[in-house]
Amino acid sequence: MGYNRVATPKAFVDLISYNLAHGWSALANITALQNDGSTDVTFDTGSIIEMFDMKPSNHVVIDKENQQFYIQYDTGFSNDALAESSFLAILNHNLHTADATIMVSTDDSSDFSTPTIVSTTGSHAKVINADADADGVSLDPATNGWTLITWDTQESNNRYLRITFTDDDGANTNFAADIFIGSILFGEIVDWSHSPDLGVSTTIDYDGTTLQQSVGGSTYANSTHFGQPTWAATTPWNLKDSTTQYTYSFQRRYGRLNHSMKFSYLADTDLFAPNQHGTTASDWFDSDNLHASFYQRILGQHLPFLFSIDGTSTSEGDYGLFRLADSGFKSTQVAYQVWDVALDITETW
Repeated sequence: MGYNRVATPKAFVDLISYNLAHGWSALANITALQNDGSTDVTFDTGSIIEMFDMKPSNHVVIDKENQQFYIQYDTGFSNDALAESSFLAILNHNLHTADATIMVSTDDSSDFSTPTIVSTTGSHAKVINADADADGVSLDPATNGWTLITWDTQESNNRYLRITFTDDDGANTNFAADIFIGSILFGEIVDWSHSPDLGVSTTIDYDGTTLQQSVGGSTYANSTHFGQPTWAATTPWNLKDSTTQYTYSFQRRYGRLNHSMKFSYLADTDLFAPNQHGTTASDWFDSDNLHASFYQRILGQHLPFLFSIDGTSTSEGDYGLFRLADSGFKSTQVAYQVWDVALDITETW
């Protein structure tokens, strides 16, 4: 949509960083293997874990001579309700330049003998930069930058995630260039039940600058940064179809974006879990409310999340990586079983 037109927002909460943060998952749960299933992927720079640090500007470089390879994550969940997913995002990539396609699958078996291929044409929504490949089961990004797809919540056959990268000319062909990947996000979507109240506040904070005055009264500025670091092949969050890098300073927005909004008259069932000490998935972890599915999964301010001011938008300008601006979850009861809640978020990198 663009123009900072706030509608009903949507958050994309990463399951992998959540599991890593509280110790359920470890590096051993993530593998990167070539097509033979046993040879490690060769990284020219970086390592596996850096693709899951939620810092997209910190990209890895994967050698183009790996040919077809896959990245696999074991959620460690044998309970289907705990391993549910509904989106995948790959940030800061050059997959267009590398002529790489992506196949996204889930399975309850680590050898993917009976996969559910969520990237199959018709099985997902192509939100950002996710053109279909001719094979009908892969994505073929038309630009460098980033990619986002969503699908109906995968409620079964979902313990393992596998992302397979293949040159467009086939599995036994070198990629056209070394592959850059900044961050991979995989998890569930959080939908708000309605749009925020009128009076949404949006600011761009040009932080990181201090001013000093000389003895003669002249003012000098010292800046630690002007905004988020540039990406590998584009400026942050941009999409470019050129095979050359586009990181020109005049094509980027500086400063830190902040949104402050209030949601009135939320039903208690939309806001709170049935039982915050419940031992079943439906009582707590897999309950479909804002507290459990959003605030709990980002661990307050600890983890960033992908956020759109308009959950239906296919414009890259409506998305960004944010954190909570304060540490608390605050709600106010305004009627019987009805609550107001505020959401203040700040851009992060």
